[in-house]
Amino acid sequence: MATNPFRYHGSSKLPPSSSIVAESPRLRTQLLGVISSSITFILLYSLRWASRDTDPPIHMESTLLRGEIKKKSYFPVYRSSISDVEPTLHGILRKDVPSIISSVWNPSQCAVLGLAYGYGLWTFRDFVGSLRATGYNGYIILGISPNPGEDVLDYLEHQNVTVKYVEMANRCTYNGTIGYDGRVINTKDWNCAKKYPDYKITWGRFKLYEDWLKEEVGVTDGIMLTDVRDAYFQRDPFVAAVELDMQHPLMLFEEHPDMKNTHWLTDIPVSSCKKYKVGETQVLCSGSVMGSREGILGYIETMVEEFDLWKTQQNCRIDMPGDDQSIHNYLYYTNRFKNATTIP
Repeated sequence: MATNPFRYHGSSKLPPSSSIVAESPRLRTQLLGVISSSITFILLYSLRWASRDTDPPIHMESTLLRGEIKKKSYFPVYRSSISDVEPTLHGILRKDVPSIISSVWNPSQCAVLGLAYGYGLWTFRDFVGSLRATGYNGYIILGISPNPGEDVLDYLEHQNVTVKYVEMANRCTYNGTIGYDGRVINTKDWNCAKKYPDYKITWGRFKLYEDWLKEEVGVTDGIMLTDVRDAYFQRDPFVAAVELDMQHPLMLFEEHPDMKNTHWLTDIPVSSCKKYKVGETQVLCSGSVMGSREGILGYIETMVEEFDLWKTQQNCRIDMPGDDQSIHNYLYYTNRFKNATTIP
């Protein structure tokens, strides 16, 4: 079984991150979304409702892509009408919200993408199973190790998941990074995709996402890039986006309201590389991004352009796999993303 490449390598002096579970009235009343956590748990899409009926987990069937396969899974069903609910949106640096996409997203032409290298069956059951249980019949595109277990392959095949095998490089060419204490360290134990050895895997996944989207020409509508290990779904995100008039070209999701970009995860890399303080602004999660095909490809292009700058400068080659989120926040708060909307 392959190992998980998203473990931390390098200096042990980095401050430990904390997982914050929201206890505010706003978050207690949120239903819609994917719970995805890098440092904190966040909910994609904010939805308020007056009351809800929650049934115990029931036996349910979801019809998969093209109606060819039916698979059984167990997940709670939440009943809620969202036809009269207004989404809560705000743009931090913009008074206006980017235009809604005129055409309605068809979930069968949408895609959820993630890198799931080295994960076991239960992680896939949580992620894929919860998504299919919502009735979602579109593309699920996952990067996995070249040697998964037979149980994993069988499950993904039956859930009609598009599998992309990701081979890791024997050694990254991303070398000479600066540790938290200023030391230049050897990154021989880091993980990089064989196809993109000069990008640590948390950067290289964006290059992989771009490749996969260009390979899958049937993906023409909405796209979600998301973490896999710590995410599950409560509603079909693309149906919900249509019902809430939230088909924006690029949607970035906020972390817990108490999380600000003075936190070391943003402040240390950006201060070192850019001599810039993002400051007391809301942290946006790079582990969950959604938008149109054009919007997502533009987002990836902007991220990769910045990665290419960072990896050429010694003071930007930080010993921190999670600095893709640092860059994600820096780019938004310096107005580098086109047509970006933030979602609390």
